[in-house]
Amino acid sequence: MTKLYECIKNKKVNNSHAREAIFTVLKKADQCLSVSDITQGLQENYPKTVSLNTIYRHLTLFAECALVTVIQDDFKKSYYTLTKDTAHVFTLCPKCHTITTVENTEHLEKLLVTLENTEYITIHRKCQNCQ
Repeated sequence: MTKLYECIKNKKVNNSHAREAIFTVLKKADQCLSVSDITQGLQENYPKTVSLNTIYRHLTLFAECALVTVIQDDFKKSYYTLTKDTAHVFTLCPKCHTITTVENTEHLEKLLVTLENTEYITIHRKCQNCQ
């Protein structure tokens, strides 16, 4: 949450409960979330209705502050995940469009060191369910 508050301060915007709730939904997620996933998470954990416009506006702010990584599938549908200190590596299934995060291994760490300043890498391959 510290990074969120730094972003709010640097962008000189007011803090809002909806912004914190969206950030919390992303923080609790163990996978990339679409806007509909975020909306569902808000409905389960936040007492007020948050409009799609508000969600997109806050996600744009998070992206501007490098708080989230935005992944797009082949149909330009966006998925969001909190940015980590090291680059994310994702797999995107071209058949079912499932996005999964690849756990960093020693070999992957070596690759990421050579690709410094890389935010993320997306590998397009069929998932286990579609093979």
